Amino acid sequence: MECLSTADAATCTACRLSQNRTRVVLPDGPRGGLLAIGEAPGRQEDAQGVGFVGIAGRNLDAALADCGLSRDQWARSNIVRCRPPDNRKPRADEVSACAGWLDQTLQAWRPRVILAVGQSAAERLMPAWQGSYLDTVARLLADDGVPPVYGGVPVVPMPHTSPLAWNRRRPDGTPIRDIGMQAVRHAVALAQSAT
Repeated sequence: MECLSTADAATCTACRLSQNRTRVVLPDGPRGGLLAIGEAPGRQEDAQGVGFVGIAGRNLDAALADCGLSRDQWARSNIVRCRPPDNRKPRADEVSACAGWLDQTLQAWRPRVILAVGQSAAERLMPAWQGSYLDTVARLLADDGVPPVYGGVPVVPMPHTSPLAWNRRRPDGTPIRDIGMQAVRHAVALAQSAT
């Protein structure tokens, strides 16, 4: 995709998500550090035109704040820029229609690390994983090795921060929030070690 302007993004009709959106949610936040990439804007994001302002975003804000990053110290984007109806997962053709926008964001923001928030974001950024999503996240965090990369940028996957996901437990009893916090700590450490 050629480099397009913010005005182009605001009038994009590349997929069906444009038919019901209130606002296109553009990436924001500082460049060159941690970039959180989520699934899609929710109701509050669609209404305000700002990413990660709903309850899941506030949970991520709190997790990052616990690791020393205030909201103005990390950047935000999504794999699609328009809210899917009824907060459903974006469909493959919708993700594909937004792929150039996401790649353009990565080129412009030049993050040191990507925090993939939830399975949909991780599927887009790490298509080669095997096994269940939470098992993959736990394994990658336990390996303490080199994280997968997308476009030359390390990707740290984490569970979605919605209360439905964040407050559950894995079959072994591990709180999903604990896995999420481990991923956030890892991503913050990677972002800070690259400075």
